[in-house]
Amino acid sequence: METVSSGDPVAVVLAADPRAAAPLPDDVTGRTVDPADADADAFADAALSVVRDADGLDRVREHGGSVPVVASVDDPTGDVATAPGVDAVATTAEDLSATVRWVLARDGTVGAPPARTPSRIERLNAGATRLASVRSTEAAHRAVVAIADEVFPAHRCVVGVRDGEWVEPVAASADVPIEDCNRVRVGAESAETVVETDEPVIEPNPNGERPYDTLLGLPVGDDTVFQLVTAGPDGFDDDDRRLAGLLASHFEETLDRIRVDEALRTERDRLLALFSNVPDPAVAYDYADGEPIVHRVNDAFEETFGYDEATVVGECVDDYIVPEEEAAIEEAVELNERLRRGENVRREVTRTTVDGPRHFILHVVPIRLNEENVSGYAIYTDVTERREREATLRRQNERLDEFASIVSHDLRNPLAVAQGYVDLASDTGDPAHVAKAEEALERMDELVGDLLSLARQGRSVGETEPVSIGALARDAWEGVDTGGAELVIESDVTLDADLARTRELLENVFRNSVEHGSTGNRTESDDSVEHGSTSSRAEPDDSVEHGRDSADALTVRVGEASFRSDGGEGTGFFVEDDGRGLPEEGDRVFESGFTTDEGGTGLGLAIGRRIAEAHGWEARALTGESGGARFEFRTS
Repeated sequence: METVSSGDPVAVVLAADPRAAAPLPDDVTGRTVDPADADADAFADAALSVVRDADGLDRVREHGGSVPVVASVDDPTGDVATAPGVDAVATTAEDLSATVRWVLARDGTVGAPPARTPSRIERLNAGATRLASVRSTEAAHRAVVAIADEVFPAHRCVVGVRDGEWVEPVAASADVPIEDCNRVRVGAESAETVVETDEPVIEPNPNGERPYDTLLGLPVGDDTVFQLVTAGPDGFDDDDRRLAGLLASHFEETLDRIRVDEALRTERDRLLALFSNVPDPAVAYDYADGEPIVHRVNDAFEETFGYDEATVVGECVDDYIVPEEEAAIEEAVELNERLRRGENVRREVTRTTVDGPRHFILHVVPIRLNEENVSGYAIYTDVTERREREATLRRQNERLDEFASIVSHDLRNPLAVAQGYVDLASDTGDPAHVAKAEEALERMDELVGDLLSLARQGRSVGETEPVSIGALARDAWEGVDTGGAELVIESDVTLDADLARTRELLENVFRNSVEHGSTGNRTESDDSVEHGSTSSRAEPDDSVEHGRDSADALTVRVGEASFRSDGGEGTGFFVEDDGRGLPEEGDRVFESGFTTDEGGTGLGLAIGRRIAEAHGWEARALTGESGGARFEFRTS
């Protein structure tokens, strides 16, 4: 530094770079000393010292004795500014001169130092706070240039954005008209080098072709460049580069935040449009206290579940539409926990609607994936009819398998028997063999009839009407060869049913009881009980062969049945006999083809079950109070 007069006080400035020394008062002689070279001689005539960093402060403490110390730093709260022995702090070049004069003028009275201009780091921090409130990219461009003008008053700032093959200037310092800033082609200039390499660039301008001497370019994200330009071949020191890097980081964070916010707004707008127009029931929710609280619902939700928006807003949606069963409640709790974690949920669920329980695909869309969530959308797609179609198709396939099995096995046996007796009759001429062949063919005709009936029962029931089970049972009883058996109507029950098919159900159950329920003697094995035949044995001398004995009359009772289970209470009707009861494999009596009688088809009760299922009823077989067979049909 230049010495004004030999009588002026001397200020020793500890700085490795002579450019780091700020202007001193005109009547103070400044001497710049590299901290590495500072010794006692350097401070021999010093009236005070100016330090920029910890190295300079250490040298003053070691060699400067009691010389006053002024810290010339950007951060007034940093380690150097707050270190013991520092008499005053100056954070700007403008402040340093006044602070030095104040220190030299002290007469032992501790007075207030001169008002301090905010340091560059303080101005940068204040600017970063302003950036946090910016809501658009264009506003961020303008704001960062204004901050740069405050932090770097000796430099000029330009922000450029890559647009295809060019980097276009979009904002510049107040005294640099944007129209005077030239765009540059990618790959040809320093700005593009910054964009392509993602590295800072400091470029001298030795040829004087541009209106600056030095450019400092910093990448901001993938497509933006933050540039400082200044006069002089060495226009940027370490502090400039450090502060420029900090400002560029704040700028990048701001642009990233704006992009995320804009994407979220776009997504919210899209979801809101979808929410309003989607034909499926939808709920907008806010997650609070472990529960999805309704924010709004669409028209389809109101129509499907029967609750208007005013009723459910502010309430937990689960309280209104989740069934009361424990399993459904536990499932809802588990889904809510996944929702809280920000998972995208898609699952088939059952929910209570105005039409009763129905099946839905629940698709929950959180606003933010894979992080703690506070809001989102839930969409319910009704798949009840699809489930019913799948169940119908599954039953049809099962019936087809049963049909194929019976056709391939049961029909072949009587056909083979008939063929054998025909061959014997042809070989021997004995007409008795022809009679046996006719019996086998009759057996085939019976099987074909039962198979056709079984196939028909898979279809939906026809038109239903109120039906008295007591009256219908009497009609069905007349259509069965009951021998000496007796029908007792204990109680009557009226239900909606397809009259013709319900009568067929009763006929099959009655026939099963009459043919296989008697406790009388049998000409064949005592355990040849068939629960399934639909054959009508009309011959009067056939009763012993099929389990009936006129001396031991069978009683068949019909009446109303009550049910109680985990699924709740219900009603229906029963058919119960006082005969031999169910075979050991009683749980199989409704299976098609199951029989314990070599002459039975095993299809009668299977047909009855199919008719019941077509009505939506539940059929079950159990042992009655007297030990006979009891068949119950739950209709509600």
